[in-house]
Amino acid sequence: MLRLTPIAALALGAMVGGAAGCAHPSFFPGTTIVRTDENKKIIDTIDLYRQRLTQQNVDGLIMLASEHYREDSGTPRSDDDYGYNGLKEVLRKRLSRLRSIWYEIELRDIEVHDRLANVDVFLNGSFELGSTAPEVGDRYHRVTDYHRFVLEKDGDKWKFVSGM
Repeated sequence: MLRLTPIAALALGAMVGGAAGCAHPSFFPGTTIVRTDENKKIIDTIDLYRQRLTQQNVDGLIMLASEHYREDSGTPRSDDDYGYNGLKEVLRKRLSRLRSIWYEIELRDIEVHDRLANVDVFLNGSFELGSTAPEVGDRYHRVTDYHRFVLEKDGDKWKFVSGM
């Protein structure tokens, strides 16, 4: 019969417990997204996007966009599509009408394939737009919808390819 001293038993217990702890992945709080360095960078980029959007920081938002950025505006028409160069104009135009904003992004899933990441989120927010017609006044809008951001790895950073 093998007998362990109390210190040896504690050390063995710590090793077994530590090995068992490594067998289970760690998740970001409130999600089923596995805690990895890459996922952390992606999540930080998404949060920085939210911060800059609520600050109406167009230049800061442009810094988060990839030069490969492409948006089809969710329509079958091609006349409302734009790329990286058009993004700055679209953001300036839209954010210049913004009077107030409240915006949350709830992470649902992250799938990384090589240098691209699909980030599924639930958007929850409200905003007030200033009207261009004085007789209409300001307009309040509410957003509650599922959305996908696509990001690409650029060096050690992640940048938006679509979805901003």
